[in-house]
Amino acid sequence: MTEACKCPNCGAQMNRDIRPEEITFKDRTLTVRQPGFYCTVCDEVVLTIDDIKVTEPVIVDFRAKTEGLLSAVEITQIREQILHLSQRQAGMILGGGPRAFQKYESRKVTVSRPMSNLLRLLRKHPEHLKDLDPGSASSDTCRTGRDLQNNPG
Repeated sequence: MTEACKCPNCGAQMNRDIRPEEITFKDRTLTVRQPGFYCTVCDEVVLTIDDIKVTEPVIVDFRAKTEGLLSAVEITQIREQILHLSQRQAGMILGGGPRAFQKYESRKVTVSRPMSNLLRLLRKHPEHLKDLDPGSASSDTCRTGRDLQNNPG
């Protein structure tokens, strides 16, 4: 889109701008600086994909915090520093598929409550990772992600 366009609602000119936009989720409100095309006459706003990408990560974090879920930063810390898993390994062992953790950590999607709770448990008790990995189910010793990378069998 160009720097100015016609409003799809009233036909007036729309100008490119960044304006405060209130996002309400449950009982909380967040104000973000939302880029977009704003009508000079009515309240119409047109957002491009790039405009949405600017505020989406902030909104995902806001929703997670409001819901009492882990943030993207916390998920990354648990996965890397405590479990020593790659994103792909975490998705395959903990659930969600090979790209799930990439999506959580890049704030493309909000982590689910069950996954958030599982990660909280594993943060306190990483030795239980072995109970979730089918490749180590028969092992009596704890295997971290680092062990799984070095000796997958």
